[in-house]
Amino acid sequence: MKILVTRPQPQADTTARKLVAMGHEVVLEPMLHFQPLSLDEDVVGGAKAIAVTSAKAIEALAFNKLIEPLQLLPLYSVGEATAQAAKGAGFQNIMCAEGDVGSLANLIGEHSQQGPVFYPAAVDRSGDLSGQLAGLGVACNMVEAYQMSAASQLSAQTHRLITAGEIDCTLFYSLRTIQVFLSLCNLEKTTVFLNSMKALCVSNRVAEQTASFGEVFVAKTPSEDGLFELLAPARSERT
Repeated sequence: MKILVTRPQPQADTTARKLVAMGHEVVLEPMLHFQPLSLDEDVVGGAKAIAVTSAKAIEALAFNKLIEPLQLLPLYSVGEATAQAAKGAGFQNIMCAEGDVGSLANLIGEHSQQGPVFYPAAVDRSGDLSGQLAGLGVACNMVEAYQMSAASQLSAQTHRLITAGEIDCTLFYSLRTIQVFLSLCNLEKTTVFLNSMKALCVSNRVAEQTASFGEVFVAKTPSEDGLFELLAPARSERT
């Protein structure tokens, strides 16, 4: 299949390599671009643990040279991919949730973690981890550490492939990614052509945005592995 990958770099390249190894053709069109924000070391503020909802948070900590002051603390990761990024950066005591903010908050609560929990967050975020932790009685020090800037237009290649009906399916890893994609399609008047394309979505919340697509598949688990499990049924529907 010809698959459109919309996630940010460098994760998009990693995903592309996996898909090519499976025999698919890949078109890269990142909808969001990572921009770390400058932080002072004192933002850590006596943290007893760290919570991260994206591998981009680890990149932001590395940019600000905050890995070393934090790497011996317990780190609670939203999912396996983020946990692997944390491990690669030098964190040692890592606990992994099930891929969403709710399970991450519950994981922290189940460990009776004392606060404050340092949470390096995105400027635009779809979940409310600090609010959920407050509901569990856990103090959270949420600091905006990075932003994901939206793409301003589709590439000429992607625009041509969409209008020609040559994209078989698109992978959507986040709510904001699909929102930006649909906004650009609307701006460039390509929305009408999405009915020839399948949308593979990481969650039901993402799938709620897919009315314009011909077919929609939702991952059983909110992860890349969950999305990849949808490739076989998507291919069979195509044939």
